[in-house]
Amino acid sequence: MDDMDARSLERRKRLVRSGQILLLAGTYVLAGRFGLKFGNFHESITLIWPATGISLAALILYGRHLWPGVFLGAFLVNLVSSGNAPAALGIAIGNTLESWVGVTLLCRVADLRPTFERPRDVTVFLLVGVIGSTILSAILGVASLAAFDGLEVDRIPHAWLVWWLGDAGGALALTPALLLLARGSPPWPDLLRRSETGLVLVCLLIATGSAFFGPEIGILGFAAAVSPIPILVWSGIRLGPRGSAMTSFIMISIAAAGTSLRSGPFVLGTTTEAILLLWAYSMLVGTTALTLAAVIQQRDAAERRYRSEEAERIRSERQKGLLLERERLTREMHDGLGGQLVSVLSMVERGSATRGEIAEALRRTIDEIRIVIDSLDPNATDLPTALGRLRTRLEPLLRRNDIRLSWQIDEIPALRSFPPSATLHVLRIIQEGVTNTLRHAGADLVEVRMTRPEDRAGRVTLTIQDDGRGFSGSAETKGRGVRNMTSRAIELGGALRIDDSNPGTKISLTLPTDC
Repeated sequence: MDDMDARSLERRKRLVRSGQILLLAGTYVLAGRFGLKFGNFHESITLIWPATGISLAALILYGRHLWPGVFLGAFLVNLVSSGNAPAALGIAIGNTLESWVGVTLLCRVADLRPTFERPRDVTVFLLVGVIGSTILSAILGVASLAAFDGLEVDRIPHAWLVWWLGDAGGALALTPALLLLARGSPPWPDLLRRSETGLVLVCLLIATGSAFFGPEIGILGFAAAVSPIPILVWSGIRLGPRGSAMTSFIMISIAAAGTSLRSGPFVLGTTTEAILLLWAYSMLVGTTALTLAAVIQQRDAAERRYRSEEAERIRSERQKGLLLERERLTREMHDGLGGQLVSVLSMVERGSATRGEIAEALRRTIDEIRIVIDSLDPNATDLPTALGRLRTRLEPLLRRNDIRLSWQIDEIPALRSFPPSATLHVLRIIQEGVTNTLRHAGADLVEVRMTRPEDRAGRVTLTIQDDGRGFSGSAETKGRGVRNMTSRAIELGGALRIDDSNPGTKISLTLPTDC
C-alpha cells in the first residue's frame, strides 16, 4: 500500500510539473508574440521582450526544473516568426541558458531573496539578472541568426545591442514586479481589503488610460504618460512592495497595449521612436518600482529591528530591575527583620525578658514587615503616601512608650516622583532615627519634618528631632545605625548630618528632588 501511495504521489508530481512546463511555454509564446509585434529591425529581434522577465520570475519562484518550458516556448515563438528551425533552435538554447544560468547564479550562488529585502538583492539582480544573463541570449541569438538566417556581418553589433536591450528591459520591467506580486508584502487579502487600494487603482487607471487611450494632445502626451509616477510612489509608500509592483505592472501593461494599438504619445513619430520610447518608459517605471520596493523593505526591516531591540531593552531593564529589587529586599530583610527576629529569639532563649518586652519586640518586627510590604505596593509607592503609612505604623508604637509624635510634611509635588527604592531609603532613615529615640533617648517628643528650604531650590530637607539626652547608647549601636543612615543618604544622592548635643538629637537629611 505504501509503494502504491508513493507511486501515485510521484505520478501526481510529474503531472503537476508537466502542467507547469506547458503553462510556462504557453505564456512565453504569448509574451514573445506580443514583443515581436515591435520588431522592426528583424523578424526575431525586438526591443520589447517581456518573455525574459516572465521566464526569470517563473524559475526563481517555482524552480529551475521548469527550464523545458522556456526552451519549448522560445523555440515555438521563433519558429513561427521566422520558419527557420535551426535558427529557432539556437535562439531557444540561448533563451533557456539565459534563464537557467541567471537563476542559478541569483539563487544558488548569490542567495537572492525574491522580496528584495536587502540592498545586496537589488545589486545582485541588476548585475546578474538584468545585465549578465541577458548577454548569453543576445550572443547565442545573434550568432544563430548570422549562421542560419543570413544576418549580415555589418548588422551584427546593432542586432546584438537591440537584442540585449530588449531582454534587459524585460527583466528589469517585469521580473521584480512578478516576484513582488507573488512574494511581497502585505498579504493579498490585507492589500485588497484596504479602501486605499481601490482608490489607487481608480486613480491609476484614469491617469494611465487617459495618457495612452485618450485624445491626442501632442507633445503634452509625454507629460501625461509620466503623470502616474506619483501614484506609483504613493502606492509603494502606503501599500508596500506588493502595491508598488501591482501599480508598475498595470502601468507598463497599459503603455504596451496602447503603443501596440498605435495609440498614445509614443506613436507620434516613427515606429522605431515609439519602440524606443516604450522601452525607456518601461525601464523608468520598473526601476522606480524596484527602488521603492528596496527602500520600503529596508524601512520595514529597520522598524522590525527597532521593535525587536526595544523589546529586548525593555526585557533587559525589567530583568535588571527585578535583580535590583531582589537585592534590595534581601538587604531590607537582613537589616530589619533579621535583626528583630534574632533579638526576639535571644530574649526568649535567655528567659530574661518579660512577656510585655517580647510582645513589644514582636510588634516592632510586624512593623518592619508592614514597611517592606508598603514599599512593594504598586499602587501607592509615591513618597507622601508611604510617609503617611509610616506615620500610622509609628504613632501606636510611640504612644505605647509615652512619646508624642509631631509630624509635618509640606506639599512638595516633586516628592510624588520618587522611585520606590528611594522611598524605602527615606522610610528606613526615619525608622532608624525614631528607633534610636525609643531605645536610647528617653525623650517625650519626636518631631518629623520634611520641608523645602527657600534658599536651596531643587532640594528638600528631612529632619528627625527629639528632646531626649542624645546618643547615649553603645558605640557599636551608635556606629551601626549612623553607618546605615549615611549609606542610604549616599545612595539617595543626599547628605546626612547628625547633631547630638544636649538636649536631644537632630538628624538632618538633604535630598535632591530628582533622586
